[in-house]
Amino acid sequence: MTAGVIEQALALANKAVKGNIISADFDQEDRNENSHYDIKIVTNNNEQEVSVNANTGKVTKGDTERLDKEDLAEYKAMKQAKLSLSQAIKKANQTLKGKVLEVGFDMDFGKPVYKVEIGKGNQIHKVVVDSMTGKITRSQVSDVDRDD
Repeated sequence: MTAGVIEQALALANKAVKGNIISADFDQEDRNENSHYDIKIVTNNNEQEVSVNANTGKVTKGDTERLDKEDLAEYKAMKQAKLSLSQAIKKANQTLKGKVLEVGFDMDFGKPVYKVEIGKGNQIHKVVVDSMTGKITRSQVSDVDRDD
């Protein structure tokens, strides 16, 4: 697996656990070989955590949680979205070529959206994509915090 390709990680996770991916988050460990994507997949009203190693593509299943009322309402809204999580990633990446670090479905001021974080250089761009129209509704930039 090519390090840093979120679409590949999503496909591998979905092969291991059938369902709808609701979020993915890149987690870079101290040394690159342990870097992975934390992916949440809804299946039968349960949220299954799946970890995909960014270098090897190895899939590991984590905890399973029952969706509560709020989560179920959000999940229902996501299922009605015209845009899929993968399409939202492509849309955000069209405007800004970089490494997708995080993506997730959310309600933004009552509107169903995908929030996509893209790392480029030493900046993180947060892009909000309307899940119904595919339009980018907001975009903001912040500098990466350095721990050293």
